[in-house]
Amino acid sequence: MTKTITKQVLISAAALLALGAGQAQAAQFNGAIGQGVSVTDYSEAGKLAFDLDFAQRSQVTLNFSLDAQDLALGSLSFNALVRNLSGLGFEGTQVALSGIGFALPRGTLTTDGFQSVVAQGGNAQSAWARFGAPGVTTEFYIGNPLGNGSATDWTLDLAGHQVGDTFRITVAVPEPESYALMIAGLAAVGFVARRRKQQQA
Repeated sequence: MTKTITKQVLISAAALLALGAGQAQAAQFNGAIGQGVSVTDYSEAGKLAFDLDFAQRSQVTLNFSLDAQDLALGSLSFNALVRNLSGLGFEGTQVALSGIGFALPRGTLTTDGFQSVVAQGGNAQSAWARFGAPGVTTEFYIGNPLGNGSATDWTLDLAGHQVGDTFRITVAVPEPESYALMIAGLAAVGFVARRRKQQQA
């Protein structure tokens, strides 16, 4: 009898700890959609953080929903470590947001040091970076996942959002020939956004 009660108490305590851990999370991670990539979520209160391991050049979309704790903080910091342990090289990356936007100041996009970031840009909904020699970099960092003093996390703006709102973060490592189209497309989106702001002013 005592063993049964003790077991029930331990199960209840574990359930409460799990519930508390869920409440301490940042935005609720609702899963990922993508081929050839594994996702490990390290998010905590006030911060979205995850590792992505790509087995091929592709993209992954991570889905989140906001809770009351997120809105109380007013913003979320965001970082990710992106790698491929099989040696696949990366020529660059694109990060796109849907349902949420980047706040200023912008964070950093850096590499493992084998090649530097040779060009980068973006707007409130997206960011991109192109790396040096093709196929050399096998790991790069969105924000500051390793706690490096020279890197800074990105911030997601929660102004105007409510509990239960959903948003998506898409991280892509496209083929080299797609970068020219990607950069042109982002430039066009930025131009349209500036025109709308000017017309509203």
